[in-house]
Amino acid sequence: MKRTAISALIAALVFGLLSTWLGPKMITYYYDPPVPTPMNCTPAVAWAMQKLVMTQLVGTIVGAIIGLIIGILLARRAHPIAPPATVSPTLTAGAPRPPTKV
Repeated sequence: MKRTAISALIAALVFGLLSTWLGPKMITYYYDPPVPTPMNCTPAVAWAMQKLVMTQLVGTIVGAIIGLIIGILLARRAHPIAPPATVSPTLTAGAPRPPTKV
């Protein structure tokens, strides 16, 4: 469970950073601001910031989901715990030693 949570958090962080870096490039490539900007650019900036925040949220959520999937797959591939080894009997003081082969 710990490995799954850590992988989900790391993937969410990586995808969040990627969406922060690539978000403005994608917004300027795919969209034009829907508001005219003759003198006041506040509506266009507010629209672009809303799109950037949504891109970051979607990237973080997608990263968390991918990280969960990776963590679950890694948890299934983990080696099962081996059963405890049998304990050999210990020698007590005064007991004869078993014969050894040379």
